[in-house]
Amino acid sequence: MELLDGACYLIEDPKPNLSFRIVSELARRGTPGLCITRLHPGIARDRYRLDGVRVVWLSDAPGQDVLRPNPIVSLSKEIESFVHAHGDAVVLLDGVEYLISRNGFDSVLMFVEHLNEFFARTSATLLVPLSPETLDRKERARLERNLDVAEVDSWQSELDARDWSERLGARTPE
Repeated sequence: MELLDGACYLIEDPKPNLSFRIVSELARRGTPGLCITRLHPGIARDRYRLDGVRVVWLSDAPGQDVLRPNPIVSLSKEIESFVHAHGDAVVLLDGVEYLISRNGFDSVLMFVEHLNEFFARTSATLLVPLSPETLDRKERARLERNLDVAEVDSWQSELDARDWSERLGARTPE
């Protein structure tokens, strides 16, 4: 699975598990990571083994490591600041459906277009998981036009093969 520098990937999957696995794997290899997610940071870190990854909760709840869903420009500033500080990084933007419900589809599409243009000038990578059933066909097509659509089955298979290879390679003979 090769992620291109400056690419923005749309990962169409009912659950964001694959996206979190990718960030976890890249962080394990030393890539700086930022996860903006609807999951509480403690839950996300535990569930997806996000050691060394900055996790920010996309929520209206008060507290540390929280970003409100609007104004959407605050999300952009957080992402851009992280990428400028870390260069070759991976950013996971989980919760696009929530952003759409809070800001409207057109505002979120403009945000995604802005991120696409921003990331194109960097060596960082953006992952945007999306449950395909949450948008109508036209909205989904508009998002797909602005992002590289990930080959979910292929990426999942490659990560599974790596996991099994590591597990089997780590075994000691009896």
